[in-house]
Amino acid sequence: MKTVQVLVVDDSAFMRLTLKAMIEEDPALHVAATARNGQDALKKMALYHPDVVTLDIVMDGEMDGLQVLHRMMAEQPTPTIMISGADDRNVNYVLDAISIGAFDFIFKPSGRPEEIEEIRHQLQMKIREAAHSGVRQPPQRAKNPASVSRPSFSPETGETGKPLSLVLIGTSTGGPRALQTVVPGLQRTLPAPILVVQHMPPKFTKSLAVRLDGLSDCPVTEAGEGDVLKKGHVYIAPGGKHLQVVAQTDVNLAVHLLDTPPVHGVRPAMDVTLDSFSQIRNFNFVIAILTGMGRDGADGLTALKTTGRDVYAIAESQESCVVFGMPRAAIDTGQIDTVCPVQEVAPAICRHFGLIRR
Repeated sequence: MKTVQVLVVDDSAFMRLTLKAMIEEDPALHVAATARNGQDALKKMALYHPDVVTLDIVMDGEMDGLQVLHRMMAEQPTPTIMISGADDRNVNYVLDAISIGAFDFIFKPSGRPEEIEEIRHQLQMKIREAAHSGVRQPPQRAKNPASVSRPSFSPETGETGKPLSLVLIGTSTGGPRALQTVVPGLQRTLPAPILVVQHMPPKFTKSLAVRLDGLSDCPVTEAGEGDVLKKGHVYIAPGGKHLQVVAQTDVNLAVHLLDTPPVHGVRPAMDVTLDSFSQIRNFNFVIAILTGMGRDGADGLTALKTTGRDVYAIAESQESCVVFGMPRAAIDTGQIDTVCPVQEVAPAICRHFGLIRR
């Protein structure tokens, strides 16, 4: 097996050494070179042609991490993992980097042994995945599908007497970019609330919600405890919390947040949300599983479908995924109804509700 060649870019000599040591504990990974600033990084890129780059997002000198990433994606596109401090000012930088084309991000290690071990594991795993992912350009945001005339809507039973519906979108690595295509493609007249489970730490999901809200016809907010779900409204599960849906009445659903342990190593986890759907009566479900590592969503989808509930399931196709893990696991269950590139996910959801012509 070919050893993955990594370029480590950081303006701290201590951090360069720390990251190099973490990476090379995995015998399949090798740090081909390190770079101390943006200009040095671009020179080392041209010299070493690494398979993966780790890139400090805030650096001293003429170029910060975002500027370096812009240049790299234009001149020598390479899967890149952003290395971020945990303070609030870096949240939007990270989201910008992912929108530009970064593969993923990871926090800088601090001095706590348990945290160092977790970051080492995450760093090695993400570098291996990045090395096999290729580079995806950020997808073009889908235009809102043209609406068609709709019959009168009954809040008790849903459109033209149909049962009420709930939409769930789940994603991980590459998700922020995918969501910037899918969520703006949804219509505000969608006769169902939309839940989004994106594997992200705390703080990031609120900024993601604000960003998507500015791009979308549907209102987008970070979900809060007790929120009553409204049709045509997008709710982002908060980072660091699992999200369940509970019935208040036969027609009203509300958010319940949990601090229970991670599932599949993540919190929020899509499977926790899907498990709560089994307790919801009088509702049909639309499930979309987008790009991401692992298999979150596959087990919950299978369990929900085998109960005989009305579930329409969509998986993002490999051609547009940053990582095909989650969609592939869902497809392998045999429970997926539609497989399509990310640009077609929102139209598929809208067509299911009769909002655009088939």
